[in-house]
Amino acid sequence: MHPHTNVEGPGGFMTRKVAILCLAAWSMLLGTVGHTQATSPPRFAPVPESQRTPEQQAIVEQYASLRMPTYVATLLNYPELSRLLGHVVYVTTQSGLPPRHRALLALRTAGLTRSAYLWGNLVPPSRAAGLTDDDFARIARGPNAPGWDPFEQTLLRAADELHVDSFISDGTWKALSASYNINQLVDVIDTVGTLTMHAGVMSSVRVEVERDVKDRLPSVPFTAAAKRTNIRLEGRGARIPPREATDGRAAGANLFRTFNLNPAADRTRGAMNAQVNNTNSLPPRQRELLLMRIGVLCRSEYEYAAHHRVGVRAGLTDADVAHILAGPSSGGGEPFDTVLLRAADELFENDVISNDTWAALASGGLDTRQLFDVIITVDGYRWNSMLISSAGVQLDENMADFRFPPSLR
Repeated sequence: MHPHTNVEGPGGFMTRKVAILCLAAWSMLLGTVGHTQATSPPRFAPVPESQRTPEQQAIVEQYASLRMPTYVATLLNYPELSRLLGHVVYVTTQSGLPPRHRALLALRTAGLTRSAYLWGNLVPPSRAAGLTDDDFARIARGPNAPGWDPFEQTLLRAADELHVDSFISDGTWKALSASYNINQLVDVIDTVGTLTMHAGVMSSVRVEVERDVKDRLPSVPFTAAAKRTNIRLEGRGARIPPREATDGRAAGANLFRTFNLNPAADRTRGAMNAQVNNTNSLPPRQRELLLMRIGVLCRSEYEYAAHHRVGVRAGLTDADVAHILAGPSSGGGEPFDTVLLRAADELFENDVISNDTWAALASGGLDTRQLFDVIITVDGYRWNSMLISSAGVQLDENMADFRFPPSLR
C-alpha cells in the first residue's frame, strides 16, 4: 500500500498547534512502517574494526569509495553479501547513464523507499554531479513537481512506476527510448532495483545513519506518481529482443539471452542471482516460496513459472502453491509459511519487515544469515521482476505447465 498523503493546509498555512499535531501523526505513521531514521537499536550491529578478520577488513577497504561505512560494516555479519555492493558501485558511478541522471534515479528511489540511510549518503555525491538543494526538494515532490525538463520528469516517473508496479509503462518506455539505448534502459531499471533491495536491507536491519552525515530525508511525504496496473507484455512481444543462439548451441532461457547484452552490468548483477540461487542459506523450499510470492506481487509470470517448477522439486505442494497465490492473510497453510509470506508482502508494500514479523522469523529458528537472505531473496527478485517485465521477456517453452492461474494473467 504506499500510504503517502500531503498534510499541507490551505495556502500552505497551519496554526502551530495543528502543525504539531500533524507532525506527530505523520511521525507515528512513519514509525509504524519503519521508514524514519532508525531510532531503535540495530537488529545487527556493525562489526567494529577491532573485531574484524583480515577478510572483513579487506571488504571494508574494497568498498570504502561508497562512503557507507556503517552499512558495509553491518554486512560483515554475513561477509558473502558484500559482493552485492559491486552493483551499487556500478549504478552510482559506472553505468551508462549521465551522472546527473544516475543521481536523480538513486535519490528518488531512496525517497520512495523512505531510506534515511540511503538518502543521507547519496546526497553528497549527487551534489558533485551538479544537483542542488532545489533539485533535492523537487525530487522529494516527484515527477509532477514544477521545474523539471521533460526527460528528467520521465526518469522520475520511471522510478515511480517501477516502485509501485514493477514495470515501466509503454509511454514512459517510449519516451526514455528516444534518448537512451538498450543498455541505458537496463541501467535505469538496475538503478531502481538494486537500490530498492539495499534499502530493504538497511531499513529492516536498522542501519544507523553516521553522525557525520548531515543530509536528511526532506520532510514532505514522498507520493509516487504511479499506480498498480498489472499490465504486462506476455504474448505481446519483447521490448528487448533476446540474443539469437549461434554456432549451433542451444538457445538457452530467454532471460539470460536478454540480459547478457551488457556484460559489465550483467556481471555485477549476477552476484545477486548467485546469492539467491546458489549460496542462499534458506532451505530450498522456503527460498522458492518467497520467490514465487514476490513473482505474484510483482505480477512477473516469468519468475513465478520458473520458480514454481523448481519449487515443486523442492517440496511445494498444490496446497502450498494455493497459499502462495492467496497470500498470508488468507488463512490455512503452514504457520511459518505464513510468516515468510508476510515478510515478502511487507517488503513489497513498505520496504521494511515489521517488528512483529521479524520477531516471528527469528523465533521460528532463522539465524543471522537466513534473516538477511529473506530480504535479499525477496527484494533481489523484486529487482529481477522489474527487469523481466519491463524488457518484455517472454515465457520459455518449459513454463507452460507452471503459469499463473487465468485470474492473474
